[in-house]
Amino acid sequence: MIEMSIEEYKKAIAGKNKYGAKKTRCNLKHLHDSKKEAIRCDELNLLRKGGVISRLKQQTPFILQEGFWIEHEKIRPIRYYADFTYMEDGWKIIEDVKGKLTDVYKIKKKLLLGKLKSKKNWKFRET
Repeated sequence: MIEMSIEEYKKAIAGKNKYGAKKTRCNLKHLHDSKKEAIRCDELNLLRKGGVISRLKQQTPFILQEGFWIEHEKIRPIRYYADFTYMEDGWKIIEDVKGKLTDVYKIKKKLLLGKLKSKKNWKFRET
């Protein structure tokens, strides 16, 4: 068994993703959480340049549950960050690039879809 301090362990795992994804820059030099996400950013930017989509944004936050207080403790809001949002054919698209569907992601996706069901012209995509 290898023994190391907490500080040594933090240094050893710093910058590593437990699912093997490596941070990658797209052609516009944005830093993305994975190569797959960087490639999708390049694709979406080509679609934007070609006029197929508009209003392309990255890491758009959506509040799934507002923050609140219990006695003297502040409970932070629950947020979902979409990899990309954009307009396509009159639809507001929320897109998430996924390699591994984690349990936390699945829950946040359900909460987001629950909020979107009453809104018009929204679509959710996983790529």
